[in-house]
Amino acid sequence: MIAILDKIEKTLGGLKCAVVLIMLFTLAMIVGTFFESYFGTEFAGKTIYKTWWFMAIQALMFLSIVFAAFRRLPPKKRLYGFYTIHLGLVIVGCGSFITYYAGVDGSILLPPNTPAREIVLPEDILQIEIPDEGRVVTYQLPNAAFATNIGEEYKQIKLKTYLPYADKQFGWLPAKNTYPEIEPVHTSEYLIANDNVAQKFLLSLHPESIDFESNVTLGPLTIHYLPEGLAECFARDNKSKLIIWDRSTVECKTPESEGIDIKVTKTGSRFLVIKKNDGYLSFFPDASPWPMDEKLNILQGSDIRIFSKKLFEDKPNLFLFGKNVGFYDKDEEKWFVEQAQVKGKKVELPWMGFDLTLLHHEDKLVPTNTPVSTWPIQKNNQLIKGDLKALSIEVKGKEYWLTNERGMTLLIAGKKMNFRLIKKTLRLPFEFVLTRFKMDKDPGTNSPASYESFVRLFTENGPSDHHIFMNNPLKHEGFTFYQASYSQDRQGNYSSTLSANVDQGRPLKYLGSLLLFLGSLLHYYLNYRKVNKKNVAPLIENLEG
Repeated sequence: MIAILDKIEKTLGGLKCAVVLIMLFTLAMIVGTFFESYFGTEFAGKTIYKTWWFMAIQALMFLSIVFAAFRRLPPKKRLYGFYTIHLGLVIVGCGSFITYYAGVDGSILLPPNTPAREIVLPEDILQIEIPDEGRVVTYQLPNAAFATNIGEEYKQIKLKTYLPYADKQFGWLPAKNTYPEIEPVHTSEYLIANDNVAQKFLLSLHPESIDFESNVTLGPLTIHYLPEGLAECFARDNKSKLIIWDRSTVECKTPESEGIDIKVTKTGSRFLVIKKNDGYLSFFPDASPWPMDEKLNILQGSDIRIFSKKLFEDKPNLFLFGKNVGFYDKDEEKWFVEQAQVKGKKVELPWMGFDLTLLHHEDKLVPTNTPVSTWPIQKNNQLIKGDLKALSIEVKGKEYWLTNERGMTLLIAGKKMNFRLIKKTLRLPFEFVLTRFKMDKDPGTNSPASYESFVRLFTENGPSDHHIFMNNPLKHEGFTFYQASYSQDRQGNYSSTLSANVDQGRPLKYLGSLLLFLGSLLHYYLNYRKVNKKNVAPLIENLEG
């Protein structure tokens, strides 16, 4: 046993082993640096810096340093510098170990003039909120770089596949639930174009189509996607220009066809009263499509609504009913409803030479963006590919994809559960407010040369102002905040992102670095003097002779 331990000590403490380990460590750092610049810091950490094999290389280097020092005991004066250097390396290694396991490395977003105190950490978590029980359950997801099968279960919820970096892949899938035949669940894809511009868009009324809306705005044009049954009433040239829509029966009518009187208030507003079951519903269609009850409370859950076409005549509004297209032509002062065929005749629109083409129509299938695993790509310190995180869960044999873009609500065992895929956060005992953000650009370009944050820090001792920029971080209560990046919203307002760090091993790393410096000087001094003595001795003998 002693012989085996002695052999291990000689092997790990030998020069050959040290050279091999240093070469492996250097190669890993080179690959890690490339990954960090091209794929992002987080991906580099998951594939290189925080992997078991990279930690094993560092652990073997640590043992090699320790054994190399032990093999040169008892102490010799000429090796005092060598011992000091290796002691410094050991202390640096201990400081790095403490930082890795106990340190904090995250970021905090500071919107303009908005209090912030949440540090976002790299770890991804699944949050399940059960409002009826007043409970929030969290599950930490694997620290993986590629698709990982979890295979765990919680209250009839199976956690299946986690994708830390994903893109969306479009497809048509069957509906998970059954819907009445009369309920509109259709989806259509269109192309709107003129001689200068073309734009594809997809609109859906399917309840399971969470990635696609029923309305879209393209510049000054507002596009509304409505049930197919409404096209018939839009085509009617009724004097009131009012359409009554009963969602429960999927029927559209007009006040004229039903013999409903349209009355006018003293202020000139039109209103109608419709009998529904044992009660009455009052409508002010020129103000809102929703009815009011006897107490004038708005009933947004009502099946009956009244649309006033007059509200959509002043500005460009396009109404799509699946295979039918409706619009108002100001020049002819008339409403038109035309039929569209899939990849057939183009429908000419009365705005800037635009025409509309129906590219695809589905009556029941659900348009879905399914997450697929991918490698991330980074540009200007931001991911331009693979910034989607996704988790597939199974409930009662049905699979759902949960992403970090939006939450999900499911009814499980009679209880509503809210699901969210978020980052782990740390709440600070103090608060930040970004009062001003300054950015200088390179002359003649829009490329940022430098950017700085002026923040106000609120603590128990009162507020204080600070200036954060490169090489000038803010240190407070063990935290160090560095200027990391920035973002800009559509209104042109800048937000600042600070990296937030807590490094308990920093004093040891500073001490170890100091010992490395002093040890190098001592080693050079002792060996340089020894070499000089050997060179000078023959010269003295020759002179004496």
